[in-house]
Amino acid sequence: MSAAAQPQTPEPADFRRAMGSFAAGVTVVTACHDGRLVGTTVSAFSSVSMDPPLVMICLKRDSRTLAALNQARTFCVNILAHEQGDLAYRFAKSGADDRFALTAVEAGVRGAPLLAGCVTAIECELHAAHDGGDHEILVGRVLRVVTDETKTPLVYVRGGFLNA
Repeated sequence: MSAAAQPQTPEPADFRRAMGSFAAGVTVVTACHDGRLVGTTVSAFSSVSMDPPLVMICLKRDSRTLAALNQARTFCVNILAHEQGDLAYRFAKSGADDRFALTAVEAGVRGAPLLAGCVTAIECELHAAHDGGDHEILVGRVLRVVTDETKTPLVYVRGGFLNA
């Protein structure tokens, strides 16, 4: 095969731009580890299986939240409502210690915090972890879901939130 026929790896900026064209729901993944609430904004979230019910999230390897999730072994995927863009930004901010300060929370069945006002809260126990390059892929077995169908989900695309 000639060198010209070899596929080229895209430049990181081009790949980021391409992935940004895919509209995604916005979640905040939370846990309680050693009595401390932790959480981060995650857009890499998907269902994996209906039987058993499994979901997956991807977190950067250097994320403090990732370390806490691996140790806590339980977490909650909070699917944000359209009006919760400020919450998405607050939990996305690296090193912020006040993430939960302005947010009402309720303890889930295994202690992971459920954020008030979300469209859905999906409580999980850690089922598996896989290598994902500069991210780690966590698969959670769903323990319980709480959904408010009156709310519209927050959607992120091309660097911003879509208007409902």
